[in-house]
Amino acid sequence: MDNLTEIIKSRIRDYGPITFAEFMERALYDPAHGYYSLGNRPIGREGDFYTSPHVHKAFGSVIGNFIIKSFNFMNEEGLSIIELGAGRGILALDILDHIKTNNPKQYARTNYYLVEQSNDSRNESKKILEDHIEKVCWFSSLSEIDNKNISGVIISNELFDALPFHRLKITKGNLSELYITLDDRGDLSDITDKPSCKELIDYFNKIEMDFAEDQEFEINLKARTLLNEIDRVIRTGFILTIDYGYLADELFNSERMKGTFKCIHNHTINETPYINIGQQDITAHVDFSNLIRTGESLNIKKVKYTTQGQFLIDWGVLDLIGNDLEQNDKLKNSLAKDIQAIKNLFLPELMGDKFKVLVQEKNLSEKINNFYPQSPFKISFKVL
Repeated sequence: MDNLTEIIKSRIRDYGPITFAEFMERALYDPAHGYYSLGNRPIGREGDFYTSPHVHKAFGSVIGNFIIKSFNFMNEEGLSIIELGAGRGILALDILDHIKTNNPKQYARTNYYLVEQSNDSRNESKKILEDHIEKVCWFSSLSEIDNKNISGVIISNELFDALPFHRLKITKGNLSELYITLDDRGDLSDITDKPSCKELIDYFNKIEMDFAEDQEFEINLKARTLLNEIDRVIRTGFILTIDYGYLADELFNSERMKGTFKCIHNHTINETPYINIGQQDITAHVDFSNLIRTGESLNIKKVKYTTQGQFLIDWGVLDLIGNDLEQNDKLKNSLAKDIQAIKNLFLPELMGDKFKVLVQEKNLSEKINNFYPQSPFKISFKVL
């Protein structure tokens, strides 16, 4: 038996059943054994999953376009970019390369903060970002950033889905919570009991939907905590959240009787979190209605909620393809691979509709109406 599994079982033997959120916190973020803390989980072909920055640098370039316009819009000295869950710095590299090439004056007055828990990932990102080393600084958590007067853009890509969540269930018409205990053989297993805290009940009451008997679903209380941290740090600017998920009416639809949580190990999806503990990712779809609602309670207001595909179209991904066509006509084979990779990012049947984008702003609402571009090309046919 591996050390992390035994640590969790010992915790249950000593103190009783634990919430799924506590289990997930240990499985993903235990300092010595957690999946993300170890920093040795490759992303991409050799790892468990792909993220958009690893598909093509165009993803970071388009976000670079967003940041350039955001900074011009704010028109302040000393603007900053904060990336949450920055990993090895791949996205940061593409963003900084794009800004340096397309707006060197703005690059000169930009600071980039990478927030990443894994020591190994932070060390690797220092190598990857060597050409931008004077622009970048690193933190293990957002709470380490003492400056509470930052103006700029806060980015997260596939972060909220990995925050520890609670698993809930409707049992005999009432809200109950799924806990983890030990069965007669000493294996990890689920039981149901009353919700572990009042915050879960409050969250549930705000959903305002009819749930089916025995329906299971996830509630992420950490999202509000993180948004409060963001509110503490940023004085004025934009918050850009990219993740897979839905608004509440789609996320909690009774067609999803088992919720949306899943585990990922070597590109294979499973629904068995109690195997490969510390060796596999655990995730659930993001409740974007909660992010919007929580933001509004903090005076962080929605600018746009859309699909990743439409966001990339709106902010110039087709222009990037056009530039590649002009510059790389002689490199047709390489160009074809580039174009296909970019298509993977925005086409609806690929990553384009799977991922959503939420743009929020703080203290900019008086002049925000004309900020977001309206592309004539609509790739998403969903009402957003």
